[in-house]
Amino acid sequence: MTPRKTGTDQQPQQPDPEHGKSPTRMGFFMVPVELVGTVLLIGMGVRFITVSGQSDIIGYVLFVLAALLVFDAVRRLRRLSTGRDRY
Repeated sequence: MTPRKTGTDQQPQQPDPEHGKSPTRMGFFMVPVELVGTVLLIGMGVRFITVSGQSDIIGYVLFVLAALLVFDAVRRLRRLSTGRDRY
């Protein structure tokens, strides 16, 4: 008697081309998140500046963070439109 083959006839799977990529590379889907975050930061910054008992420096820091988010969203859109990044 010959021993039976117990293996499968399936081919090994190809490695996932997206495996190992950084989760921060979210492409276009990060742009709306950054814009919503910008609106929230601007709203909180206005709140800190208009309330007399709060420190104004926190409001200005929030405005700087909002500007950085807008800058990153524009950078991301520009890279996507020129084909340097994929989404």
